[in-house]
Amino acid sequence: MKFFAHSTSNPDRSDWQTLAEHLRAVSALASKFAAIFNAGELAAAAGLLHDIGKCTEDFQRRLAGAALRVDHATRGAKLAVDKYGPPGHLLAYAIAGHHAGLADGLVSGDRATRTTLHDRLCGEGLPPLLDAWRQEIDLPEKLGNVKTFNRVKARQSFQLAFLARMLFSCLVDADYLDTEAFYDRVEGRDSVRDAKAPSLETLRKRLNEHLAGFAADSDVNRIRAGILEHVR
Repeated sequence: MKFFAHSTSNPDRSDWQTLAEHLRAVSALASKFAAIFNAGELAAAAGLLHDIGKCTEDFQRRLAGAALRVDHATRGAKLAVDKYGPPGHLLAYAIAGHHAGLADGLVSGDRATRTTLHDRLCGEGLPPLLDAWRQEIDLPEKLGNVKTFNRVKARQSFQLAFLARMLFSCLVDADYLDTEAFYDRVEGRDSVRDAKAPSLETLRKRLNEHLAGFAADSDVNRIRAGILEHVR
C-alpha cells in the first residue's frame, strides 16, 4: 500500500505528495532550524515521526474524500516515547501538538482545559497503525542525551519546557512550509517565499504612506500622534 501525506483533486493520485517525501522534507527542515540551538538530531526525529499516523487505512480513506475525523498525530508521539524513552517524551509534546498545540502534561479532571499528553499517549480510539510504516522511513536507533544547554538544577524543569517549545516551533514551521511548497507546486504558483525581500527604505516608505492615512482628529488620537512622533 502506498501512503500519501497530502492529496489533490486528481483521482489518479499522480500528483499527490507521498508520505515518505513529506516526512523526509520536514525532518531536514526542522533539523536545520533546530541546529542553531544544537537540537538538530531531536528535531530531525520529530520530523520523521510527526505524520507517521497517516499510515492507517482511515487516514488514507480521508485523503481520498471520506468524511472521517482521524487523529494522525498521536501515533508518532507514542512511537517517540516507546523507542526513545525520556528524549522521546520531550519530542512527543511537539509531535502530538503539531496541529492542536502543546498539551498539558499530567493535569486531568476538573483542572484540565484540553486532553492531556498523558491521556493521548494511552492511545484510546486510535486507528490501527499499519506495519508498513517501517517501509516509509528509517528511524535512528537512538537519540543522544538532551545536551543542548547547560543544565541548572534550580531551573531544569523550565529549561526542558522551553526546549520542548523550541522543538515544537521548529516542527510546526517545517511542516507548514513543506505543505505550502507542495500546494504551490501543484497549483503552479510562484512561492512568495522565493520573492526578494523589500529593502528597509522601501518598507519605511510604505509605513509612512500608511500612517499618513490616519488623522489626529480627537484628543486621544492627538496624544497617539505625539507619542508616535516622539518615538520615531
